[in-house]
Amino acid sequence: MTVTAPYGGRVAEHGLSGSHRAILAAVPDRARVLDVGCATGYLAARLSARGCRVVGVEPDAVAAAQAKRHCERVIVGGIDSPEARGELAGETFDCVVFGDVLEHVVDPWETLRYARELVSPGGTAVVSLPNVAAWPVRVGLLAGRFEYVDFGLLDRTHLRFFTRRGAHELVRGAGFVIEHERFVHMERAPGPVRHVLRLPMSIMDRALARLLPGLFAQQIVMRLRPS
Repeated sequence: MTVTAPYGGRVAEHGLSGSHRAILAAVPDRARVLDVGCATGYLAARLSARGCRVVGVEPDAVAAAQAKRHCERVIVGGIDSPEARGELAGETFDCVVFGDVLEHVVDPWETLRYARELVSPGGTAVVSLPNVAAWPVRVGLLAGRFEYVDFGLLDRTHLRFFTRRGAHELVRGAGFVIEHERFVHMERAPGPVRHVLRLPMSIMDRALARLLPGLFAQQIVMRLRPS
């Protein structure tokens, strides 16, 4: 069962994250899109404004009801459920989006293989995954800590954890190739130094995420094509 509902409230409070913006940039205008784990429809709203026709999949019924405002239709259920897959039988999409979803499912490898069948000829999939090898997690492990939190890299609802290498293995095993890869820098509450030097620190964060993504990328966003 995919768990995404709490993220709708977080987006409503703080706005779209860097990974959300990277996902949106990877989806073509006027595409037919399957938004897996659509939550309250915050991505679907932006995609619909660009002429996309969006079908959502969302296990939380309350969030799904809100997402219906922005989608052609919303399937209530997890993407790994027989009921949801039955409703998608025979359909294909120009783009299948997994926005920070695969880490929440029991078998992301099988789920992404299944999604390959939903991608139309010439279409793509867009996958965002958190990078568990980012430096805050590494530092915590050196100190003997692996503490779950409500949101972020060690979200307590994550069932699977991926490094960049693990993400690439997931993609290849599902029958995709990476067409484009983007790294989202660490998003942290600004301290005194960051508050004063906001722009230089932001530039540095982005540069480090590109140069050393294994250490400094918070999330990995990949646009995929069937191999």
